[in-house]
Amino acid sequence: MSDVFISYSTKDENIAQFMHKHLMMEGVQTFLASVSIQSGKKWSVEILNNLKTSDWVFFLASKSACESPYVQQELGGALLTNKKIIPIVWDMEPSELPGWINQYQAINISGATIDQAKERVSEIAKKIKSDKLVGGLAVAALIGGLIWLCNK
Repeated sequence: MSDVFISYSTKDENIAQFMHKHLMMEGVQTFLASVSIQSGKKWSVEILNNLKTSDWVFFLASKSACESPYVQQELGGALLTNKKIIPIVWDMEPSELPGWINQYQAINISGATIDQAKERVSEIAKKIKSDKLVGGLAVAALIGGLIWLCNK
């Protein structure tokens, strides 16, 4: 199960690989279709399953991605299931994002150095890990409470 699903155009493979690599180095389980799907698996099923189970969606929002019907399907699924969506732009302004996604605060990495981009990934990774810890603690408290009630 992944924490983050990366939605991207295959034309942006280098940036997608960069995000995947650095999120994984930060300890965030990340799904990237080109890396995460094993040979022989049905890619459409794997993508759908990982989109369902991920809490976060990183939308690598290039002009190519905004035109991709596959990316549009992924984002539609993310919107319908209330995922935490982070658009990441570099070859367009955040204000140019399509109407269905421009309401989300974007990260603009246009002109960023590699180190600056790594720092942004690190900041997001910390937030994801923090949210995951809080959610895990809440579940543990709920289970503990149920066990306590059952033993009374």
